[in-house]
Amino acid sequence: MLVIIIIAALTAYSYSSTKDKMAQNLELGLESTAGVMATQINASEIEGLKPGDELNPQYMAVVNKLRTMRSMNDHIVNAYIMHVNPDQTITFIVDDLYPDDPQGSAKIGEVYTTPDRAEIFAALSGPSASKQPYTDKYGSFVSAYAPIDDSAAGSNGNTTAVLGIDVSAKDFTTYTHGEGYPIIATGIVSMILAAGAILYFGMKLRKAEEECRPGTK
Repeated sequence: MLVIIIIAALTAYSYSSTKDKMAQNLELGLESTAGVMATQINASEIEGLKPGDELNPQYMAVVNKLRTMRSMNDHIVNAYIMHVNPDQTITFIVDDLYPDDPQGSAKIGEVYTTPDRAEIFAALSGPSASKQPYTDKYGSFVSAYAPIDDSAAGSNGNTTAVLGIDVSAKDFTTYTHGEGYPIIATGIVSMILAAGAILYFGMKLRKAEEECRPGTK
């Protein structure tokens, strides 16, 4: 029983460590992707956009740029740009899903209430990402965010907006858990083999003890 307990504990530890490492790798990858995408957005491209401008040429040009960059990674399901206001509210500027799904996406000026609020505020100074999957009115995701500078030719140190990208929570779970399944399988097989070995040698030992008893032929 002690052997089986030790194997189970080692299996659980290995699985947890692998899952955490995969989650960390995904987080860093998303932060890097968001950071690169944010550098491709010029602050002037979103300047002056106001509610009702969702389908005008300026808005559509930014949407098309976001979609082009997003298409390079099949796991990214949405890309968008937000503004963090002086009153600490977060409002949308561009949502690249809006032209195809006006009812299921964000309009210009729409206030965004999200469990990832802290990560969005952190992105004012550098790329950040969700620490775990979250759910909002649009679905369940893991997201990354990066600052859009106020200068295209070189940062003046001022963030004019925040770019966000989403990966579905389902894809996140599949990615982080997938590498751990072989560890679980190996642990289960090891416990079965250990139990079988313990049973086999236990029976052998019991038989040997019986043969050694007085009066046993």
